[in-house]
Amino acid sequence: MTVPTVNLLNWLARLPFLKVDDLALLTGSPAPDVETALRELARAGQVDSITPSSPEMASTRLYVLPEWARRQTATGKQVSLPLNARDSFRRLASLEATVALNVFAAGLVTASRRTADAGLDDLWTLPRSRSADAWWPPGVHAFGSFRIGTARAPFFVFVDRAGAPSAHRATLVAGWYRFREGHQPWGTGNVPPVLILCPGPAWEDAWSQHVLASADRRRLPPLRVLIATRAGLGDRPDGPHWRPADGSSRATLIERLGVKPAPTQYSPPHPLRLASCPSEPTDRATPLHRWAQETARDRRSASRLELFAALSLMTSELEKRLLDCLGRHPLLTDTELATVLQVQPRVATLALERALTNGLIATFGTTAPPHYCLTPTALGLLAARDEVPVRRYARHSSVTALPGAHGGRVPTLLHQFEHTVGSNSFFLGLLRGETPSTPRLISWLNAAESAVRFESAGMRHSMRPDGSGQVVAEGQVATFLLEWDRGTERLPVLGAKLARYAAYFRWATAAGGTAPTLLFVTTTPQREELVRRLAALTLAQFDSLVLTTCAPLLERLGPHAPIWRTSSNEPRATWPLPSSARNPKEVPR
Repeated sequence: MTVPTVNLLNWLARLPFLKVDDLALLTGSPAPDVETALRELARAGQVDSITPSSPEMASTRLYVLPEWARRQTATGKQVSLPLNARDSFRRLASLEATVALNVFAAGLVTASRRTADAGLDDLWTLPRSRSADAWWPPGVHAFGSFRIGTARAPFFVFVDRAGAPSAHRATLVAGWYRFREGHQPWGTGNVPPVLILCPGPAWEDAWSQHVLASADRRRLPPLRVLIATRAGLGDRPDGPHWRPADGSSRATLIERLGVKPAPTQYSPPHPLRLASCPSEPTDRATPLHRWAQETARDRRSASRLELFAALSLMTSELEKRLLDCLGRHPLLTDTELATVLQVQPRVATLALERALTNGLIATFGTTAPPHYCLTPTALGLLAARDEVPVRRYARHSSVTALPGAHGGRVPTLLHQFEHTVGSNSFFLGLLRGETPSTPRLISWLNAAESAVRFESAGMRHSMRPDGSGQVVAEGQVATFLLEWDRGTERLPVLGAKLARYAAYFRWATAAGGTAPTLLFVTTTPQREELVRRLAALTLAQFDSLVLTTCAPLLERLGPHAPIWRTSSNEPRATWPLPSSARNPKEVPR
């Protein structure tokens, strides 16, 4: 079977960075035939390709049109295709979201062929930059339209990222409300819904809360959004996976779109479909991979966007895992990073050397061995990956990095060097001491990720432990909070902190709920006894939720040893205790 090459080019113009399997689904052609056709197009210089490196996706070749070929698909000023290099750079810097969109699109096109009463008119990606009078809402990734009989059901698509902070989602929702209520061609009641592809079920609830809270503040009807988890879509993204913001029941995509024939409904400008392959250029463009190598090596003439795009391609999978780890847990050493990443020390050292050479990490502090943290360049790279403005990312995400050249405060986790290193040592002890018979750490959250908000006596309060996590012991999950006390807080401050935990425990256990265990590590047995007495006074019936130990014991014996006290009169014991796993859950298989 011969694949029409023009069909491949049309899809590559609409959805850059497609895999062979995606193109096979989009064109309805066998993958080997698609691969053969792509090789011929590559020899003619009509397609380019890259091989990404990311912990989130396989290292499979991705295909894209060179810029000269994309320009020949333009039909006019308002055409909705990425017609310039900046759009390609943005997609290259956020390949994970780009590939997730393409996988969804390929599945949707395939599913529509199996639907007798509906078909997909078209689907294409939208430019990242937009003018004030654009016909699509800010931040959405793609536009498409179903055809059911004589009616059309248009929709937008947004790919959510787990690393995007909650404040970014709130800002996007606010922008979508402004678009709906402002001057736009669809009409206030006819703006197509946004399909939100979430990284997990928890993000579905977060989006629903943002949409409904924003509607309440504006005293307006909720936005038309349809929410689903990407992993749950499978090969039938049109199936019964979709829920609105103001409900939890799920239905198929066609049912949710609720097609209403509207003869005057706005019809956006569709991209041109090529009738034949574009003419070849007089000069061959530099392949993207070679361009990325040259840009990463010589950055003097590159913009920040170009640099992030190049580094996204040239940074290895292990280096990206290292950046994610140091962003969430700064001030780790090379051997500690090897433990967390589960690689040999020499492998971690090589990754650190490459990251240092590329200006992505730096050492912090004067103690030996060196402790590492992210640079502003790495922060910008992660922000570009998650498609969040870098200042918003720095302010609201859980990633810690050195301040930029413009100055700014040193982040708390770096400023409180000894405190952060101490907190890290507890989690590293859990990891290093794991055996088949000891609890296994399955979740490690930093201070920002562990922050909680709760209500007490009709008032809102917040609390920020030094860390939190979950361990598995004998098939059960135990959740814990960590307080690392360096013995510097005065007694009134320490008492107020424990009283805040008591209020939090009351809130968490209301209506039959459960509270996590508080692991309190302090400096000496004398300080530990003081903490125990304060806990008995301030936490009352929740005293048993507080387990204490001192750092010398923890360092010498490890967190799995019998070093934990539940009261002043009880001997030390191991943790978790049967009584501490108060909300046992079966471990996901």
